[in-house]
Amino acid sequence: MRAAHLRAAARAALDTVYDPELDEPITDLGFVRSLTADDGRITVRLRLPTSFCSPNFAYLMASDAKDALTALPGAREVTVLLDDHHDSDLINRGLAADAGYRGTFGHEAERDLEELREVFRRKAHTAAMERALTALLRARPGLAEERLGEVVLGDLPDTAATRALLRRRAALGLGTARADPALVDDEGRPFPPGEIPLRLRFARSVRISIDGNAHFCRGLLRTRYPDSAADQAPRSGDEGHPVDAAPAAHGTAPAGHSTTTRENIA
Repeated sequence: MRAAHLRAAARAALDTVYDPELDEPITDLGFVRSLTADDGRITVRLRLPTSFCSPNFAYLMASDAKDALTALPGAREVTVLLDDHHDSDLINRGLAADAGYRGTFGHEAERDLEELREVFRRKAHTAAMERALTALLRARPGLAEERLGEVVLGDLPDTAATRALLRRRAALGLGTARADPALVDDEGRPFPPGEIPLRLRFARSVRISIDGNAHFCRGLLRTRYPDSAADQAPRSGDEGHPVDAAPAAHGTAPAGHSTTTRENIA
């Protein structure tokens, strides 16, 4: 594969790698610092908003990036490096040795990597469900929240929010048929009508937390690496309008990316 084609394929592969907490591609967030591809060799360097972003988040993204690139036809050698993180050396050694999560962190890795992924899949589904249903409520002012339990996936318009919800449901193994109820828990069970307003408020709080952290992390990255602004794709608000946040001050950090513990995933 020619170098230009391999590089384009590598970039597309990285587009499928998501920050587990922020639920956005690492390419859109500006986390890909550099990408080189030639003669089957691909090297990627990643950067994060702070040096103390949670190591489990950092490892997940770096490991997923390596897996996505290794799967490319024509990729003979893949190197993924995490820059400027307090655990860069540890993570980079683990990735180079294909040691896995537990092999990299040893006794500090109290949870299995798949458990971490499942936590974030559930949060992403909750937020996506709220976005799609809130958009429906705005489009149909006469629809009461209590009746959202009657809404099925086929009632949702074909929008980016609906497509995102379908992807999140598929990732959890939930039904995606048009007749499936839209408002469900993480196991696919509908809520009793009396619980729906409370459940929707909870889902909204999850979505606001994710969106707020995404804004904050983008600002922190631009503060730390001014050139990263050119690599960040504009975010879209619930109604499709571009939204973004001003750079945050030095010394501050978002909730999820600020922790130095490996198990803070609540």
